Amino acid sequence: MILPIDSKFPSDVYSAYVEEENENIKTQKKAVFLRRVKEEIDAISSKYIRPEEGTTDFALLYVPAEKIFYDLMFDLKEAELNEYSQKKKVIITSPNTLYLTLSVVEHWFRDMTVAKETQEIIKRLNTILIDGQKLSESFSRLGKHIDNVKSSYDDSGKRLELLSGRVKKVIAIGDGKSGETE
Repeated sequence: MILPIDSKFPSDVYSAYVEEENENIKTQKKAVFLRRVKEEIDAISSKYIRPEEGTTDFALLYVPAEKIFYDLMFDLKEAELNEYSQKKKVIITSPNTLYLTLSVVEHWFRDMTVAKETQEIIKRLNTILIDGQKLSESFSRLGKHIDNVKSSYDDSGKRLELLSGRVKKVIAIGDGKSGETE
C-alpha cells in the first residue's frame, strides 16, 4: 500500500502574508494564503488518494516549518483548515509531527495486515470445517453401508446354515431310503 505525501506548499504566499505590515493588504494576503492551502489540499485529495490503485484512502500534506503549521492549526483556526482537510482525507503534518504521524500509520498498516491475515485464516478454517463435515458425512454413509453389508452377510450365513441343514436332511432321507432297498 502506498501512502501519498505531498510537500508542495505555498510558503512564498505565507511569507508575503506574514511580512505585510498594512492590515488591509495583510487581510487580503491572508485570504489568498488560505485559499492556496485549500487548493493544495484539494489537489492532493484528487491527485493522490486512489485506493483502487493501491494508495491509502488518505494522504499527508507536509508543511515545511513549525511556525506555518502552528499558524494553520491555531492562529488561523477561523479558516477551519483542519476540518476541511479531514473532509478531504488529507492530514496536515509538520517536521515535528511527521514522525509521529508515520508511526501511527505504520501501526495502522500492521493492524490492517494482521486483520487481513486473520480473515484469511478464518476463511481457510471454515473451508477445513466444511471439508471435515463432508468427511464425517462420508464416514457415516460408509458406516451404514458396512452395517448393511454385515447384516446381509449375517443373513446370508444364516440362510446358508439353513440351506445346509435342509440339504443334509434331504441327503439323510436319501441315505435312509437307499439303505432300506438294499
